[in-house]
Amino acid sequence: MKTKIFSSQTGAAALIASMIVAAGLLSIVLSTTIMALNNKNSLESFTQAINNFYNAEIGIQETLMQVKNDPNNLIFENLTIGSSKIASQFVELEGGVCGPPPECQFVPDSGWWGEYFNWSVDHDDMQIDPYPGPTPTPTEHDWFDDVYKTHEQIDSNLIFHLTQWFPYDGTQWEDKEGFNHDYFFGNHWRAQVTAPIDANYGYNLASDDDSWVLVDGVVVVNNSGTHASFTKTGTIFLSAGTNIVDVYFSERHTTDSGFRFSFDNPILVITPSPEACNQDLECNSNIETNASSTKSSRKIHYTCNNDMSNCFWGELVP
Repeated sequence: MKTKIFSSQTGAAALIASMIVAAGLLSIVLSTTIMALNNKNSLESFTQAINNFYNAEIGIQETLMQVKNDPNNLIFENLTIGSSKIASQFVELEGGVCGPPPECQFVPDSGWWGEYFNWSVDHDDMQIDPYPGPTPTPTEHDWFDDVYKTHEQIDSNLIFHLTQWFPYDGTQWEDKEGFNHDYFFGNHWRAQVTAPIDANYGYNLASDDDSWVLVDGVVVVNNSGTHASFTKTGTIFLSAGTNIVDVYFSERHTTDSGFRFSFDNPILVITPSPEACNQDLECNSNIETNASSTKSSRKIHYTCNNDMSNCFWGELVP
């Protein structure tokens, strides 16, 4: 009897031991499976996060291209790339008003933004005899390249002396080169000219020597060539609202120098407009894009000017 009891106890112990070992192995298998599943989930989340980041970038580029092509359309369609859902929205800057950056904000009707250029008598286009004739556009020459620019300023109007206008005389940039005055200089003025209605508006232009008037980049008055003071009058068509008007002048000979330009209608609003500002609305390119999938979400914010030459981005908490 004792032998049977002992045998039964030994068998029970072995069974229990086997069960413990089996339970341990099962625990290890379950732990390994759970770790594998966790690792898989982590890997999937990581992969989706990476994909969503790049998909958010794609969404941003799509919206920026839309803004560039149509600055007034700030409603963006949702995109789907793989498992990612991409949504973009326009975000208004704090303060709530879209407008030009602070350095491009000027008092309406305060005049023209003027760039001043000073050349030497040694320049190939100066002091030419016989006098050269007209040219179709001021940009045909290098006269208004930045290398010749001395300064910029706001001129409240463009009414100057018609025979004795020498703006460099008595200034820090004066270089008379042996003449009575500092000849050989030029100007580029630029302004937003706001008209109440579509119409032809009268003008008066006189210059010694070259001058041109451009509206939205197109030459509408050509008074170029080296010549004595010569006056042109007529009309210039302006659209209702804002028109960009450029006026160019050059003095290229050692006799007299003078310039005058004005519109006849005092109701036109003339506001300085530097080229660098380009009338970009700073808030039109503040875009937030969110790319999300089942296990990840990435949100990025872009601030660009409308031609996308300067962009800054940051990642936001989804």
